[in-house]
Amino acid sequence: MPVIRLQRDELRRFNIDEDKFVKDVNMLGADFKELDEKELRVEFFPDRPDLYTIEGVVRAIRGFWGIEKGAPKYYADDGNVKIFVDEEMKNIRPYIVGAVIRDIEVDDLMIKSMMDFQEKLHITVGRKRKKLAIGLHDFNKVTPPFYYVPKDENFKFIPLGFKNEMSLKEILKKHPKGVEYAHILENLKAYPIILDSQGNVLSFPPIINGTLTQITHETRNIFIDITGTDLNTLNSVLNILACSFADRGASIERVEVIYPDKSIKTPKLEYTKIEVEKEYIAKILGKKLSDEEILNSLQRMRFDVEIGDRSIKVTVPPYRMDILHPVDIIEDIAKGLTFQYFRASLPRKEKIGSTIKDFENVVRKIMLGLGFSEVTTLTITSPQIQYDAMRLPRKNFVEIENPITEDGTTLRSWLIPSLMEILRKNKHRELPQKIFEIGYVIKEKKEEHLALLYIDSSANFTLSKSYAEAILRDLGIEEYVIREIEHNSFISGRAAGIYKGDEIGFFGEIHPEVLENFELGYPTIAMELNLSKIK
Repeated sequence: MPVIRLQRDELRRFNIDEDKFVKDVNMLGADFKELDEKELRVEFFPDRPDLYTIEGVVRAIRGFWGIEKGAPKYYADDGNVKIFVDEEMKNIRPYIVGAVIRDIEVDDLMIKSMMDFQEKLHITVGRKRKKLAIGLHDFNKVTPPFYYVPKDENFKFIPLGFKNEMSLKEILKKHPKGVEYAHILENLKAYPIILDSQGNVLSFPPIINGTLTQITHETRNIFIDITGTDLNTLNSVLNILACSFADRGASIERVEVIYPDKSIKTPKLEYTKIEVEKEYIAKILGKKLSDEEILNSLQRMRFDVEIGDRSIKVTVPPYRMDILHPVDIIEDIAKGLTFQYFRASLPRKEKIGSTIKDFENVVRKIMLGLGFSEVTTLTITSPQIQYDAMRLPRKNFVEIENPITEDGTTLRSWLIPSLMEILRKNKHRELPQKIFEIGYVIKEKKEEHLALLYIDSSANFTLSKSYAEAILRDLGIEEYVIREIEHNSFISGRAAGIYKGDEIGFFGEIHPEVLENFELGYPTIAMELNLSKIK
């Protein structure tokens, strides 16, 4: 979980009682780590990116203490700044949003705080800049409108931290940030660049800004750009940044982003409403609360609330990107009451636990003994990964009715595609790579599966068969049959099914086209076993 460094001088500037803060911050879902002469270090859960900066922490703790209650009010004025997006960007890094921050006071503490905030967002929500990257620029040093365009590897500018021009190719090979994040742009024929109307470079996202727009003590107006692959996430993170700057007394100005097929204005700073049934609150918390308790609790957690006879309507401020479902509101009711409000009690019924975990642990020990490393992937995925990339037709899969992101629209029906994604993201690591996962998939019903992948120049069908037989032997599976099968994800003639009456699994050598789809350059073998059929 991210550890946030809060400067003690900044806390004093915001009139925060340090001793009281250390005592109460845990109630916000945090873990106080340590304190030294200059800073406090607090670990926050990753579901609250708005708390990755001192402005968000101060906003939350003031509400918890009852100093400021209800949803804070944030506004953005319409401006005349425009960003024009080149049509080719849809195949490179498709989305960009922006905002102008005016009349901000900048000093060393503020710069340190914002840079730390920026990097925490990159690492967490931004998935190490792959999903999104943030640029902060001295607005007075550039001339709008701005242009988000592709440039080839020979395009040159002076990157932040250097004094001389470098080509994009040189930056990716020689600049520290280029070396660290070059894999995000691998195999692209052109790279994303943000220019102003005079041709000055603001940024080479997601790698590095230009030196021209570096923020200094003289900066009074800031331009924010966020680029990435998911527009909803970009808008949510921009809201968080805008609200944080507003809490420092700045004014927020919208930017018009003009795509080839549409135009949007950002930041939106929209307040959403969620209705929660009182009966559902009582069911989840195990206790019926009075209207006054619900109202006071949610106002302390910085929500506005309308109390009805059977339900409540909660106004969610724009920086709370974690609020997705009524249960999230109920969690904050519990926090606002403080968890000490709820008394511990013993279960009403005794029950003997099942042996599922025992079986999982047996499987886990077998895989670790064979030299594989365990990974855990998300149950939510996309048809592109589950089927298209694996050379399979899309059929009989469970779709999510209201997906939040484009890469999370369905539930997985097998594990191997998710493991292929892990290999794709780690293709710059040394070989061999041996990974496995024990997890649930959704077909006609929920099933527990084991899957493994092995990538190396030595990987072949014979090795996959050896691993399959070793696992079945160590699990005590007898009287099974191995038969050749045709499976589009595997090379023809190098795939086999495992049968014990019904098919209980399969293994083989991954097809070269599948390897290409996942940007892998070495032979890979795979196996998937239906544990639900052999427990």
